[in-house]
Amino acid sequence: MPINRAPWNALVDDDGSNLVGTVWNKDKIKTVILDPADVAFAPGYASFTPIDASGAGLAFSYAVGNFAQLDRLIFIWLQIVYPATSNGTLAAIGGLPALVAPPGAGGTHCYGPMRVWNIAGDTTVIYALDPATGGRVTNANLSGANIIVSGVYLIKP
Repeated sequence: MPINRAPWNALVDDDGSNLVGTVWNKDKIKTVILDPADVAFAPGYASFTPIDASGAGLAFSYAVGNFAQLDRLIFIWLQIVYPATSNGTLAAIGGLPALVAPPGAGGTHCYGPMRVWNIAGDTTVIYALDPATGGRVTNANLSGANIIVSGVYLIKP
């Protein structure tokens, strides 16, 4: 988010008499203070490719991920369409953009099949959980599902 420049725009350069305006040179404030501050606090945006991390070698029919990073915070948005499968391996999505701080400092929200996702610490993986039991679900439980997950986590220092 850019800095609110309304107060800066209200400044009036001194006319040389030291009686009008401010002692600040507006151009110097902008280039020396405000522009670098905008860059320093701006988040970085990029994309990543979610992958099957269950060990089953599943090929998602659709897998897109985007993220924003602000210092040690990572905000993720991803969409995955699971293939039709009866594979009983525990479901896991890998490829997160940065290593998660232990013990799993993050949270998620999911659209699609009612699932809870756990962001695992010291990994780049999220796990699907059954909301009723809290236990991990299998790839077969997600067969053919279109899943949209958003989350936020701290990266490992």
